[in-house]
Amino acid sequence: MNAVLFTSDICGELRRELEQYESGQIFVLTDVNTRMYCLPLLEDLKIRGEHVITVPSGENYKSLGSVEEIWRLLSSEGARRNALLINLGGGLVTDLGGFAASCFKRGIKCINIPTTLLAQVDASVGGKTGINFNGLKNEIGTFSVPEKVIIDVAFLKTLPRRQLLSGFAEMLKHGLLRGGKHLQKLLAMDRDIISATDFPALLKESVEVKEKVVTEDPKEKGMRKSLNFGHTVGHAIESVAIEKGAELYHGDAVAYGMISELYLSVRKKGFDRGLYHEIRSFIMGLYPAYNPLASPEELYGLMLHDKKNEKEGVNFTLLETPGKVSIDNYCSRGEVMEALGILAERN
Repeated sequence: MNAVLFTSDICGELRRELEQYESGQIFVLTDVNTRMYCLPLLEDLKIRGEHVITVPSGENYKSLGSVEEIWRLLSSEGARRNALLINLGGGLVTDLGGFAASCFKRGIKCINIPTTLLAQVDASVGGKTGINFNGLKNEIGTFSVPEKVIIDVAFLKTLPRRQLLSGFAEMLKHGLLRGGKHLQKLLAMDRDIISATDFPALLKESVEVKEKVVTEDPKEKGMRKSLNFGHTVGHAIESVAIEKGAELYHGDAVAYGMISELYLSVRKKGFDRGLYHEIRSFIMGLYPAYNPLASPEELYGLMLHDKKNEKEGVNFTLLETPGKVSIDNYCSRGEVMEALGILAERN
């Protein structure tokens, strides 16, 4: 795993990184929002305008068509094997850019500069890239580690609260995987989140949780599967939202997924029922009420296509306690239906 750098001087840090690259071989990928709000922060670097590639924002554009456009522009502007692609944006940009870079000319280097909380704590770290395909979330992708991930919390000040909550869901997941005081601090946070004085330290600790796991298991052969907690149900919900064009943030879907998968943890692994209700209440107080966009049967069908399934059934990562993870738990159809039914309950 290459370095994750935290900085309050994004231009200075990036300038030092770019000294080893030919200026005409440096390209920047943005979406329409980060080109407007974030690219100006890199103005001092004087990156050639024609080397800025911009894709539309929105999960529907995390597609093969967008990747083809990135490849076309890299090719037309003369990108060589020694080119560098800087992915400036949220998870859409780091996933698209990472995938495009890993395949172009059999692989060029990239640097991720995540500009959303979700990308800073999850999408940009760990070397997973992916695009949506055939109605399924991240169905196509590669493992490709960026040269660097450079994180500046200044980007977060421009984000609406819903965007922050989307990233906070992944922080909460990391807290459940680590347990102890880190989880306690997260559960004690108020609704303002980043205004808390200890937020930068909690963000850094959250990144460290993921870094440690992916360093020990870079290709998801064992304990990296722990990072899938909340995502088996969450990705099914998110896939339906993408297909129907419904507004749903990744963190919303993961939050709902954690409720269902914590319930399965109670049922199958003896997770403390009282703590489950405490965490469930905390999540429900932060995120919008669950609005079913598909029947439990449809969601179950999507889960059967999940990449984590290596035999018949649905594979879940569950928790015995906060900090004690159990991977490769295959749950029956009845158990999954019961866990999905929990989402409709208000109390």
